[in-house]
Amino acid sequence: MKLYTYPGNYRVFKVLIAAEYNGVDIELPEFDFAKDIKSKEFKAKTPIGKVPILETEEGTLFESGAIARYVARLRPDTGLYGKTFFESGQVDAWIDFSAYELEVPLEVWVHPILGVGKFNAAALTKAKADVKKALQTLENHLHLRTYLVGEQVTLADIVVASALVYPFKFVLDKEFRKPYSAVNRWFSTLSSCDSTRFFVVHGISGDPVETGGGGGEKDLDGGVVGCAG
Repeated sequence: MKLYTYPGNYRVFKVLIAAEYNGVDIELPEFDFAKDIKSKEFKAKTPIGKVPILETEEGTLFESGAIARYVARLRPDTGLYGKTFFESGQVDAWIDFSAYELEVPLEVWVHPILGVGKFNAAALTKAKADVKKALQTLENHLHLRTYLVGEQVTLADIVVASALVYPFKFVLDKEFRKPYSAVNRWFSTLSSCDSTRFFVVHGISGDPVETGGGGGEKDLDGGVVGCAG
């Protein structure tokens, strides 16, 4: 399978991590975003003309959430999409939570720092409030839990943590994260060295928990997210 994207795209982190957990081989072809996305060949692969897209033997999938779900479902035996239909529903709930409650305000906050989008003071103020609300929801849920769903890593953990990689690195410093001890513990658990598969992703280096808030744009130039120690 071939995954077309641009370097450092956080939306594909969840796809690559899910592939690592499920032992799925995904190739990342060389892709000149500015040029190739306008080509007839690329436009023929997707009806929306955007990345990421995943080429499979059966056809092409678009939208990162759909791609991540597909990869997770390729190996039902791993439980990555939940061990029961109910757990699968819980996984879907947290994926939707990430998309609508977490990623939207985080993009408003992080994108201008990374040179993507324009700064808007009023929008930033609201985004910060929305992020705090979302993190508190996670904090309440994780207070007595190790993982978001069940007793193992699932796609729910992968999706939510992937959305937090850049924010933890660039804007959510230790002082901001201080009220969310369960979230910090959960994120550190996922990024620990006994599960290096979790951060086999392209685009950022260093432990986001240890270096949060001020990692600098230079860390976007390739590498992988490492674990402490």
